[in-house]
Amino acid sequence: MGKSMKRLPNYDFLQKDEDKDEGSLRPGAKWWHGVFFFSLISMLACIITLWAPDPTGARMPTAIIATMPWSDGCQGGLKSCICPRETICADDLLSMIFLTLARSTAWFDYPLYMLLFMSKANNLNNFLQKTALRCWINFSDITKYIHCLASLWGSRVLLTASFTY
Repeated sequence: MGKSMKRLPNYDFLQKDEDKDEGSLRPGAKWWHGVFFFSLISMLACIITLWAPDPTGARMPTAIIATMPWSDGCQGGLKSCICPRETICADDLLSMIFLTLARSTAWFDYPLYMLLFMSKANNLNNFLQKTALRCWINFSDITKYIHCLASLWGSRVLLTASFTY
């Protein structure tokens, strides 16, 4: 056998050991369901801030938008459209739908980004491993699982966001 055949990479580490203790008191707990729940709340907050009327959200009546220098008002007979700031003004229905999809997918990822940041804080992880939360989440080895989840989850959200932008 040649030298190149002896140095092939070994990908056995990607397989999950079924008999390995996961470090939490409930090894079958799906901690990522909580991340998904908070991501849905974040996405809902984005949709509310986009589609709620002007004092709460970014939807403004066409009369106000027509006075702004960056738009001539809502198109297609719409009575209101979404203009969160000068550089982004969705004044037709298709633009409003794509703006909502793009922003809500980005907001959907924010809880995962915060969890990625917190997974690198070793002192915080060590402290949390001593609390009752360890019943559901294995803080001692969370970095690997967070990065796997982020790569799978983030790639799909990135495709959606890049298509809608």
